[in-house]
Amino acid sequence: MSRIVSRPVARAAVVLSCLAWGAAAAVLPSFAAAADAYPVRPVTILVGTAAGGPVDVSARIAAEGLAKRWGQPVVIENKVGASEGIAASQVSRAAPDGYTLYVSSTNPFTNNPFLFTKLGYDPAKGFASIGGISEIPMAFVSNPKAPFQSMASLVAYAKAHPGELSWASAGVGTMNHVAGEWAAADAGIKVVQVPYKGSGPALTAVVSGDTPYGVVSLVQALPFVKNGAVRMLAVTTGKRTSMAPDVSTVAESGVPGFDLAIRTVMTAPAGTPAAIIDKLNADLNAVLQSPEIKAKFVGLGADVIVTSPAELTALLEKGRADIGRVITNAGIKPE
Repeated sequence: MSRIVSRPVARAAVVLSCLAWGAAAAVLPSFAAAADAYPVRPVTILVGTAAGGPVDVSARIAAEGLAKRWGQPVVIENKVGASEGIAASQVSRAAPDGYTLYVSSTNPFTNNPFLFTKLGYDPAKGFASIGGISEIPMAFVSNPKAPFQSMASLVAYAKAHPGELSWASAGVGTMNHVAGEWAAADAGIKVVQVPYKGSGPALTAVVSGDTPYGVVSLVQALPFVKNGAVRMLAVTTGKRTSMAPDVSTVAESGVPGFDLAIRTVMTAPAGTPAAIIDKLNADLNAVLQSPEIKAKFVGLGADVIVTSPAELTALLEKGRADIGRVITNAGIKPE
């Protein structure tokens, strides 16, 4: 009896299996076809910062290149607020079809989870990584009269004079602040942060000697380095930057694993088809590697960063772990 029953079940299983494979075969080409045709209408990029800032300008440079490549309009919408969180929330709830994208700094994914109790989005699961766009390196700089001439000698001096050195940041909770706290903690020194309202005022404080050193935007510091008003101690990126190739990194100066910059990245809502993500990544990377686009980023004081989706995901995960540790241990709270 069991044999009589089992045979029809087996046949049914085979039939269902064939139907399932047929359905999958029908669906898979449709995704591929959609990706090949994408985009067939305007694409919107949400930016969480005001027009004219580094993130906004990076988004507009990338958007211009993509619009030319696609033959479709790419519209920038600035949704300012909550440290880029308003835009992040809107994108995370958008249809995952590739027509709503998000260009942001890494802050919404790495810093905000440790600075705000309510985000309105999931920084780890709410987005699909597309690729990096640019990075603006920061630099540790000192007043020429400061009693140290390198990052290593700064650390040695601070260890000999615990709690006596002050340093200038661009404000509480900024990447500059995180950089200074990270370096101090991992180097084992006690120094006093003096927050200013931006990288420019922080640099002015170092030039005037109000603070012996500070963490500022590299591109802002370079003219002052050239005229001798400040001394460059180290850059914050994991690798040396093309804008100051002779300057050591913080990691090379005794803080292994240190890698921090003001980075701009592109993501999409979670669930966006992999075929569309792959096309977006390929097109974005092609745009970023064009000499014309690279020159525009150099004018912004930025290096182009080209990644795969997986590499961007890994970068954000590492950043969330590293920055979360620093913010938590330093007790950094938003102002």
